[in-house]
Amino acid sequence: MNLMNAPKMIWSSHEGWPELARQHPSVMATFFKVVLPLSLLPVAMILYAATWHRAVYAPDTTLMNWVWISLVFLVVEWGCVFAMGWLIQSVESRDHPLEYRDGFRLAAYAPIPIWLSSLSLFVPSPALNVVVALLALLASGGLIYHGLDGWFQHDESVTTVSRAYTIFSFGALIWALVVAILVVPLL
Repeated sequence: MNLMNAPKMIWSSHEGWPELARQHPSVMATFFKVVLPLSLLPVAMILYAATWHRAVYAPDTTLMNWVWISLVFLVVEWGCVFAMGWLIQSVESRDHPLEYRDGFRLAAYAPIPIWLSSLSLFVPSPALNVVVALLALLASGGLIYHGLDGWFQHDESVTTVSRAYTIFSFGALIWALVVAILVVPLL
């Protein structure tokens, strides 16, 4: 994948998606090349924030609790990607058979903006972190919509909007639960 196309993929069904559609990696190859490295970024940033900015986020929480929270967060992230892959496969299989690996690939690419938004934890500002996370969630929605259209060729129809809405709603609900897993123990 051309990294120059990556931001365009949020806004276009024709930039980067056809190139990715020609590839058919296995679920495990996608997991190890995309999900694993990028899902470690939020964990590292959570631990960074716990080490250097604990007073801003949760001053009474011990570093060991942050470690446990980040490990649970990591496992939940992985589970969410696999669940989203299943959902995408289920939604897209209404018209034509779809292999799980194709649904999983879109599920692996969709949260990239969310994972990258964790870099905002370098700045100890909860308000900024929330704004960046919400913008990342919107970008993720763009990847879902344009990924569905680019890979499964709906021609930006009502079908694409409906399916993207279903998948995005489920993903946003999962994202809220993942964030709750992180935040609630810190309260």
